[in-house]
Amino acid sequence: MENIYAAPEAELKEPEMGDRPRSPKVIGSISMLVSMVSLLMTIVMLIALLSGLSAVVSELKATGLTGVFAFVSMGLGLFSSLWMMFIGFKLFRYRDIGRRHFKYYLIFQIVSFVLTTIYQYFQIPPYSDVVDVLLNGTIATVVIFGIMFWMLSILNKPKVRASLS
Repeated sequence: MENIYAAPEAELKEPEMGDRPRSPKVIGSISMLVSMVSLLMTIVMLIALLSGLSAVVSELKATGLTGVFAFVSMGLGLFSSLWMMFIGFKLFRYRDIGRRHFKYYLIFQIVSFVLTTIYQYFQIPPYSDVVDVLLNGTIATVVIFGIMFWMLSILNKPKVRASLS
């Protein structure tokens, strides 16, 4: 029989990790993985470009990426990969700065893609077909941007946004 005059005991519950949405951790993991692969590919391409591999140089000439612009493009690739790795790490740790930088990163990538494509369009040599050079890359980039907008919409949901500190 319980004593009705005894002080009530508070229910002590530890917060469960299941209360936090997992989407920032998943998106952060995906971002870090993609950025590592992209960083590795960019470094290999930069080494090939610096060593003057004829296959790489002729491929870049055919796509309109020649001279200084090829190095600028590689530099932007390195910067973007490192930035995405930073974003992924912050999202993995449930930090709101990762979500905010994800928005800035997406805007930067769209502007960079448009400017690069316009420059490439005017630099493609006459022996290369413009549609062949730009179509596949443009379709792939638009699909990637769609996936990134979808991930950003997940990060901007009120419950997910509230879980970020």
